[in-house]
Amino acid sequence: MCSRRNIPGSEQYIKEFIQNVDAVLQQHNGEFVESFELKFEFDNQLIIHLDEWVRFVAASQAKNLALDLVPVKFHGRHDQYLLPHELLGSRSTHRLQNIQLGFVSIKLPSQFSGFPNLRKLDLHLIDSTAKDLGDMLSSCSNLEWLSIVRCHVNDELKVNVPLPCLLYLCVAYCRMTRIKFNAMKLQTFVWGGGNPYPFDLSQSLMLKDAHFYVYGSITLEYALVTLPTVILSVEHLTLQATAPLKTLALLENSCKLSQLKYLQLDLFMNNDDADNILSLSSYLRAAPLLEKFELHVNRKPLRSLPRHPHNRLKNLYITGFTACTGHLEFLLHIVENAPFLEVLTLDPACIFDRGMTFEGQESIFSWVREVSRRYLAGRISSSTKLCLL
Repeated sequence: MCSRRNIPGSEQYIKEFIQNVDAVLQQHNGEFVESFELKFEFDNQLIIHLDEWVRFVAASQAKNLALDLVPVKFHGRHDQYLLPHELLGSRSTHRLQNIQLGFVSIKLPSQFSGFPNLRKLDLHLIDSTAKDLGDMLSSCSNLEWLSIVRCHVNDELKVNVPLPCLLYLCVAYCRMTRIKFNAMKLQTFVWGGGNPYPFDLSQSLMLKDAHFYVYGSITLEYALVTLPTVILSVEHLTLQATAPLKTLALLENSCKLSQLKYLQLDLFMNNDDADNILSLSSYLRAAPLLEKFELHVNRKPLRSLPRHPHNRLKNLYITGFTACTGHLEFLLHIVENAPFLEVLTLDPACIFDRGMTFEGQESIFSWVREVSRRYLAGRISSSTKLCLL
C-alpha cells in the first residue's frame, strides 16, 4: 500500500525532493562542482527552486549539466521551465562541456556569451525560436555531438557559422521547415519524423553513416529518390519506413549512392505492397559498391472477411499457390468457413508453366509447404486430408 505522501507528483513528494536537493547543494556551497544532474518531472512548484539550483551551477563553474524535467505525459503540455539568464548570460558557463536539457524554454538574453567549450549538447522538448536556437548553436564552436528531439520551432533551423568539430547530429520528431548546418567533419547523421523536410548537409563531405526513421504520409518512393541526392558520400545507410511501398521507377545513374557499402532497409508494409518488393532493386542499381544488404520486412496482420459458411464444400484444389499474402488470406477464409472440407490440395506449380529447374522448384516448393503448414495449424479440421504437392 502506498500513501499519498510518496506518490510521484504529490505535494509531499515534491517537497521532499526539494529538501533533498537543497541539502546536497548546501554541502557543496562555495565549492567548484564538476557535474550537476537533476531528473524530475516538471511542476510549477519547482520554478523558484530550479532558479536557485541553476544559479548554483553557474556559480560553481560546473563542466557537466543535466536538467531533465520531461514529464511522463508531455503531450499537450507547453509550460516548459524558463532557463534563467544567469546560466545564459554568465561567463562562468564557459566551463560547461556537456549539457542535457529536457522540457526547458530557452530565450537568449541580449548579452548571451555562448558556450565556447561545449562538446556535447542534448536537447529534448525544448521551447525556443528558430533564431534563438540557431544563435545558441552558432556559439558552440567546439561542439562534437548534438541531438535535437521534439523541439518544434515551426521554421528553418539555420546555423550561420561553421561547426568544424561536429561529428554526430541527430534531429528527430521536430516540426521544422528546413535545417542547414555547415559541419564539414560530420560523420553520422540521424533523422526521424513524418514528412521529411529539406536538410542541407552539402558541406559534410566526410559523412559516412546516415540513419533515417520515416513514418507518416510519405511514400518510400520519395525517400528512395530524394536521399541519394543529399548523402552522396555515405557508406552505411539505414532506412526505416512505415510508409506505403508504391510501384517505384528505377533510379537513374545520376542518383547513384556511389560510396554505399552497407544498406539496411526496415520496412513495415501494407499487405497490398507485397508484390512491389522488386522495386527495391533500384537501390542495388544505385549502389555499385554495395557489400552488404539487409532487408527486414514486417507486414500487417492478414485480413479476414465476415464468416460465410460453405457447408457443401468438400474438396479444394489450388495450383500456382505461392503462399503470398493474398493467397494465404483466400485460403484461410475458405478453410475457416468450410467445416465439412474433406480434401485440401495445394500445388505450388503452375499448370501453365513448368519450365523451372528441378533444384529451383524444390527450393521454392519446400518454402511454400512450410509456410502453408504454419498458417493452417489450428485452423484446418483434423478430419481434413491435407495434400501439399
